[in-house]
Amino acid sequence: MYKKKENLEYGIITVLSVGIFLTIAGMLTGKGLQDSTVYNSYALQADSWRQGRLDLGQDYPWLELAIYQGKYYVSFPPFPSYILFPLTFFFGSNTPDACILFISNLLCAFYMYRLAVKEGINPQAAMLETLLAVICSNYVFVMLDPSVWFIAQAMCVTLAVAAVYYAVEGRGGLALALWACSVGCRPMQIVFLPLLLYLLYQKEHMDCPERKVLEMIRRRVLWFVPVTLIAVSYMVLNYVRFENILEFGRKYLPEFVNEPNGQFNVIYMKEHIRQLFAWPRFDKNGRMIIDNMGNLSMMLITPVFAICILYMIYSVAKGNTTLLKKLIFVSILATIYMTIIVMHRTMGAWQFGNRYSNDIIPWIYLGILWCDKEYPKLIKYHIPFAVWGLCLNLVGSVAVYNWWI
Repeated sequence: MYKKKENLEYGIITVLSVGIFLTIAGMLTGKGLQDSTVYNSYALQADSWRQGRLDLGQDYPWLELAIYQGKYYVSFPPFPSYILFPLTFFFGSNTPDACILFISNLLCAFYMYRLAVKEGINPQAAMLETLLAVICSNYVFVMLDPSVWFIAQAMCVTLAVAAVYYAVEGRGGLALALWACSVGCRPMQIVFLPLLLYLLYQKEHMDCPERKVLEMIRRRVLWFVPVTLIAVSYMVLNYVRFENILEFGRKYLPEFVNEPNGQFNVIYMKEHIRQLFAWPRFDKNGRMIIDNMGNLSMMLITPVFAICILYMIYSVAKGNTTLLKKLIFVSILATIYMTIIVMHRTMGAWQFGNRYSNDIIPWIYLGILWCDKEYPKLIKYHIPFAVWGLCLNLVGSVAVYNWWI
């Protein structure tokens, strides 16, 4: 009873701390709950659906819109519009996106904390690890602004973390459904399906070691109904708009239509890899130059990545091959994900840090929790990493959002 009470208390403190951080960061950037944005593609799309129309009905020159057969469509994966759709009946296209984003961020902290506790981490350490991943990483930048690019990415991270949590719990139907929702925000999340299935298998095998894989699938076939329905909804929407079940609109953006090398190409990789691992630059007075086009190493802006690598090295030194294999599995999937990212024509454009790397945080975080369980005495050494990430991302995000650079 006492343990449950302590877990609850630290969970409340964790979520409250993230809420306070967001409030202060909002004061410093003007990105509070009352903030509105003209980059509200998802709200416009949801409101168009309410009016019985799949296209937007007109051009919005400041938005990234797909142009197909003379009509204008939102060129991003559709899931955030699913969330906003019921709200359009009350707010039209002026949905409270900032509030939705704020709630999503708090849910992200909630599920990260619960996942840590579920993995056997004590509540104090679970709080530290949650704050390390949420407000001490480059995730900070997308947490603050409800614009189309950022709200989708923030939702993706939250949904992926929730999917991992329910997979660890063995609630496969919900886990797969939430994963499908995250794919509807960032399609490359499909890369992590093998890891999610591994977690579900691990839980099933733990509960019934004698049960074979085919029997597990037969007994759990209903798990795949929600995820299938969600996937079919994406495909139908894509087909009726673009006559292609896999095309959600990016192909028909003018910038890609007119790009001779296409949306994805290996020729983009060299420059993007350089950006992904770029070290800080300094002026003649020793001040760090903050670049608002994303030229700062993902290892520096999101310390959980560096910690994961250090844990891998430590596991090799300790001869912990079981843990090392699991970390390599996660790292391979993350590497595949980032390889696809660096093949894309753009790497996030206007931003602080390298925001596309945020997509893999939930999965790397799980790997770190595995390590924390094995080496609990090392968790205290994460504090300097947390301080580094908190200061760097808060200052950098405030500078970029205030247009100081």
